[in-house]
Amino acid sequence: MKQLVKTGLVICVVVWAVSSNAQQSDPHLIYEQRCAGCHAPHAGDFVTEQLIATENGLVGKASDRPVIDYLKAGHGKLSDQEIDVLVEQFEFIQGTGRLFKEKCIICHDNAAEFARLKLILRDDILTGRYTDRDVAEFLLNHGRLDASEAKKMVEVLTRQLQVR
Repeated sequence: MKQLVKTGLVICVVVWAVSSNAQQSDPHLIYEQRCAGCHAPHAGDFVTEQLIATENGLVGKASDRPVIDYLKAGHGKLSDQEIDVLVEQFEFIQGTGRLFKEKCIICHDNAAEFARLKLILRDDILTGRYTDRDVAEFLLNHGRLDASEAKKMVEVLTRQLQVR
């Protein structure tokens, strides 16, 4: 009986550690838990309002200080892994612009939730979870997107499924 309890406890600890680690790599969760209390509620708004892209990476508009230096100096008390995940997400947001907010948010509340609830990757093709439609093809005639915007939106939505 004691061995069974020990085995059960070990399994619980392993499951907790794996799920905890998986959560820590989700940039949305990290931002919401560690940053949104003092900054904009959404990382996209934070990036747009507070950061600019330079040859030295993303820097604060007000401070002109690289965001990675600011975080590594202890702001937010983030781990190195969390810093890397956030900076990568901030750079991705900066690189893709606010396309979802400009074109999609009127009907779809949040890119991450939308992608995670409604889409799936099948053989590396972004597909409607329930419609089985190829999203890249669908977006060519949806949401007032031109071909380049549709391609960029597929990247944005695909990333939402890959960063968890």
